[in-house]
Amino acid sequence: MLWDDRRVNFDTHTVDLSAGRVAEYETHGSGEPLLYFAGGPGENAALLRDDAQRLAERFAVHLIEPHGSGGSSAPSDPSQYDPVGHASFYEEVRQALGLERVNIMGFSFGGAVALAYAGLFPDVTARCISVAGRALGAAAGADSDEEMERALTRHRHASWYPSARRTWDEWPERVSALTDSRELDEMMLTVMPLYMAHPEQPSVQVRIESWRRDLRSNLSAALAWEGGLWETLDLRAELANIVAPTLLLAGEQDLICGPVAARQIADVVNHAETVTIPDCGHFIPTEAPAAFDDAVFRFCERHPFAG
Repeated sequence: MLWDDRRVNFDTHTVDLSAGRVAEYETHGSGEPLLYFAGGPGENAALLRDDAQRLAERFAVHLIEPHGSGGSSAPSDPSQYDPVGHASFYEEVRQALGLERVNIMGFSFGGAVALAYAGLFPDVTARCISVAGRALGAAAGADSDEEMERALTRHRHASWYPSARRTWDEWPERVSALTDSRELDEMMLTVMPLYMAHPEQPSVQVRIESWRRDLRSNLSAALAWEGGLWETLDLRAELANIVAPTLLLAGEQDLICGPVAARQIADVVNHAETVTIPDCGHFIPTEAPAAFDDAVFRFCERHPFAG
């Protein structure tokens, strides 16, 4: 099912946090509580609505705007745009919402946040699902670099490839020079086909157009990420503290969070279950929705929710 805001009704709310801060969120469904974290850092929660509607068959999906995005207050220190800072923000929101044990899921950067959350707050994490996540930045090593280059060059004959690849290669320098978040949105839309195994598929084209409508990047988060948070990303200490049942979903053709990233996580979270989706890129729920649903729901059946 593709997102269509003419068909599905939802309400956006705010909740008060400490020191006069607020968080904006929306809830889809009414089952087990699930906190679903957006990518980026700096992508807005609205980009996950399509996924939330499918997951709403089983869960009460809370899409919380990351701090600094939408109506959520920005962090006082840009270093808090890292996964640990995001996880701490989401934990404060969980408490403010009066939720007890929760399922945790995140996509891309949000997948790293989900893993950090599960390690930092094991007592309230019932299950952890990392979708196209990773735990290491520059320390990921040569295998990760080789996996990325293979995924990038598989599209080298496409007409859109030169522009996308140039933007990709120039990304850190160009982002660091930006002063307008709308320019960051356009850069993201330019490189998005690189993240897909099959960007020409109609369902993928629909999702790209929905991103064109809904994407509202947080430039401050992107600047912090490219300014050093990416290189120093290392969640191995947090991973070692994860006790909740953990599912890692990786697209076989993912250029940045593929099977190598999943193996590096599973090396530390040795009870994690890994599912690699064949012939699929980074956006697993978009390119392989049936496989995504099957993996998530079967995982939940194997590990019943303990509230």
